[in-house]
Amino acid sequence: MFFQIIGGGVVAGRVHLWIAYFALAGIAGLAGVIAAIWMPPERAAAVAAAAAAFTALPVTRVSARIDAVARQRELLSASFYAVSATGQLPRVHDLNDPIALGVHAAEPVVKNGVEDRLTPFIRRDREADVHAAVARGGFVLIVGESTAGKTRLAYEALLTLRPNHAFACPTPSGLSSLLPAVQKEKRCIVWLDDLERYLGAQGLTVTLLAQLLGDDSRDVLVLATMRAHEHHQFVSPPNELPPEERARRERTARDLLQSARTIRIDRRWSAAERERAAEHADDPRLARAVDDERFGIAETLACGPTMLESWRNAWAPGGHPRAAAVLAAAVDCRRLGVHVPVSSAILADLHVRYLEDRGGDRLRPEQLDEALPWLCTPVHGATGSLLISSADGYQAFDYLLDVPALQPVPEGMPLILASRLDHRHAHDVGLAVGRLGRWEEAHQVHRAVAAERARLLGADHPDTLASRYEVGFTLSRTGRPADALREYTHVAQARERALDPDHPNTLAARQESAYVLGQLGRHSEAYQTYSSVLAARERAMGPDHPDTLRCRHNLAFTLTRLGRFEDACQMACEVAEARARVLGADHRDTLASRYEVAYALGQLDRWEEALQTYREVAEVRAQALGPDDPDTLAARYEVGIALGRLGRGAEALTLYRALVDDRTRVQGPTHLETLRARHCVGVNLGRLGLWEEALTESRNVYALRERVLGPDDRDALVSRREVAVGLGWLGRWDEALIEYRHVADTRERILGPDHPDALGSRSDEAHCLEQLGREQEAAELYGRVATLRQRAADED
Repeated sequence: MFFQIIGGGVVAGRVHLWIAYFALAGIAGLAGVIAAIWMPPERAAAVAAAAAAFTALPVTRVSARIDAVARQRELLSASFYAVSATGQLPRVHDLNDPIALGVHAAEPVVKNGVEDRLTPFIRRDREADVHAAVARGGFVLIVGESTAGKTRLAYEALLTLRPNHAFACPTPSGLSSLLPAVQKEKRCIVWLDDLERYLGAQGLTVTLLAQLLGDDSRDVLVLATMRAHEHHQFVSPPNELPPEERARRERTARDLLQSARTIRIDRRWSAAERERAAEHADDPRLARAVDDERFGIAETLACGPTMLESWRNAWAPGGHPRAAAVLAAAVDCRRLGVHVPVSSAILADLHVRYLEDRGGDRLRPEQLDEALPWLCTPVHGATGSLLISSADGYQAFDYLLDVPALQPVPEGMPLILASRLDHRHAHDVGLAVGRLGRWEEAHQVHRAVAAERARLLGADHPDTLASRYEVGFTLSRTGRPADALREYTHVAQARERALDPDHPNTLAARQESAYVLGQLGRHSEAYQTYSSVLAARERAMGPDHPDTLRCRHNLAFTLTRLGRFEDACQMACEVAEARARVLGADHRDTLASRYEVAYALGQLDRWEEALQTYREVAEVRAQALGPDDPDTLAARYEVGIALGRLGRGAEALTLYRALVDDRTRVQGPTHLETLRARHCVGVNLGRLGLWEEALTESRNVYALRERVLGPDDRDALVSRREVAVGLGWLGRWDEALIEYRHVADTRERILGPDHPDALGSRSDEAHCLEQLGREQEAAELYGRVATLRQRAADED
């Protein structure tokens, strides 16, 4: 956010330079005039020439100094939100508009003839911790939800403890200019509100942080705030992220965020905080906030709930439906990873879809030139507005991002948005839509960004290769492992040429190649590749580095696919113990390795141990990550598998029906994980002998999977096989043969005749032929399957 450039006494420095310039030039001119009056022409010319020569060097130096100051001012003005007229940083006590620093304004009231946009500051329970951290200096991070009061608390701490320090508030693109400006100051504050805007490849790094803080000869404080959701995305990045991006976030969290003294501020105020606020009942805004116990005090003061209600009401026909659509587009821009303002042209393009989805012309929408001013006007007398306007464009009020149960981002919107952004921000859109589990759209975005980067930067530029890596990742998530392998192979070879065979980026691409080899059923090749990458990681990073442990975890996973369950179980146990030691027992990766231990136990037919381990993982994930986190839900799914294997079908059925309800609520009725849980409902109905119900459920799930994922999708084929199983148990073997044969033909066409899934389907077909009394055909088919399996074993 912007605030006014600080003027005042520092302007005098620039004025003095101009005075000196004119004074020196005047001296030379005056000397020439006096000499011409009192001296003969020859001597007068000599005196004038000498005076000019005497003042020429100082004038030149002063002129150069004026130009340098102007250049410095222009540079800093483009990089910092607050600089003086001479390009110098202001002092903390000079800051006269905390709202421009990010402090949410309250409804203005007039006090003593002056409009007051801030309420009295209320001491927070964590104020002593913030003061102690600010007093010590270094890197301090305040984390909380939007409108928790993070920025106000930080601002008040600075005024109290560091009023005479220089104040540097860089733009996200101005970090490159930050270091020289800060290093000139003996005492300086670096203010990074909404820290997520400053992270990334060109953002704040451990090296830059160390350079900013310097040694003990200077007193520097880097004071940052961060929304809790964004902080969580770095500290515990979701598994849906591509490994390279996940590793980058983990490095940022491990190397940068964990180096900060972090203080968390709750959005909901404690009883003690509300009592302190009640002491200021003479302020009507605080009095109302204290009375409304539904929300936090700062949340109410910032008019967050009021703004949300205003947005919802704006959709009414004849109200401000176009403005509501523009705001929905702006909110989704931020949900899709765009943390910079977007232009009015982009919002004008994007909002049409939102408006049409809600009724279009039937809503009697206003004109666009009416919608934008309405959105940027303070709501109900508050200073804050639904849409924040700046010189760079528009951003949605951040409170709206944390609203629960927002509508899903419309299909196709990510690609449209990405096409209107530069390739750096478009890349972030691809990552964000992947986090939503919408891999086909993520693929389209990354493919377009890769093509644009190749055109602008070259085919082997690191950014182009990064995008092609993401293309490979989305292909692996959309059932196209062969295509993914080609992408990863190209990226690995190009990185090996440009970087080094053991460079982390090269190893990342090779590791993903191993993953898709596993998807293709080529587990021996996957094992060899993982082993090679693991050896390189251990040499370069050590055995306990998180990236090394991730590779060992994947190797354990591959051992289970090779049928080496004892080895897999032992390795998974070792990785889980190492991760608990390095990352913590509740870390997402530690729990992933324990999850793999449980899987290996199940393959060893030690289902009681597997069930116990899955339950423990589910419980810890629910506490550490939340009950609705995808990993928590995945562990519950495996608990149901173990129950079924133990013959406890009724318990499994109850679990899966509850899981379907939760998946539907969190991810929607057609999400692939929701459908996977519904598939298990059908399986367990069959285990209980309820085959008519099981067949109906299997048909319904297959129909949804075919529509959402396509008839050749792996999960769709699993459902179609389950339909065949139900038909067989009901004695309808002729119909079952049609289904089994279709699944076998499709798997053979897509995966190859010797893929384990294709061979399993041919065995199903042979079994069905046996049930129909066609023993000769069944024997021939069994023989062909046995030959192909032996050939695959010999090749391994």
